[in-house]
Amino acid sequence: MSSTSYCARHSDTETNLRCGRCEALICPQCLVHGPVGVRCPECAGKTRVPTFDVTWPFLLRAVAASLGLSVAGGIIAGLLRQSFPLGLIESLLIVGLAYVIGEGVSLAVNRKRGRSLKYVAAGGVLVSFFIVMIAGSGDLDLFDILALAAGLYVATSRF
Repeated sequence: MSSTSYCARHSDTETNLRCGRCEALICPQCLVHGPVGVRCPECAGKTRVPTFDVTWPFLLRAVAASLGLSVAGGIIAGLLRQSFPLGLIESLLIVGLAYVIGEGVSLAVNRKRGRSLKYVAAGGVLVSFFIVMIAGSGDLDLFDILALAAGLYVATSRF
């Protein structure tokens, strides 16, 4: 003999599903998928997924890594660009530098993810791009703009 159970928030919805934390009855309309199972809205709202919880110390580490890599890499890439005119490879140098910036920021914050980290990585790519343009020959062509767009994508796709 089975007893009929109803959702705690929707009294007309029959369910046998329970919250993984507080054991409250929940229906498919109000369940929230978490990293360790389904939760009721109250229990799901109590904690954030640790991967996406970017606190101020992590954000400061990300900014420091982004600025350090973008300034150092931008100067080196700009000098290489000025010394060795390589054509299309010059633009690929910008994309490679963007990858290094994205990977460096990701390592600095223990592989966390989040929108704020995308902005930090994109800012680093923009800073390095302007340094490359200033330290390099200074001429801007279509390949450089395409390389900047590709670099922004490469750096931000890590987050």
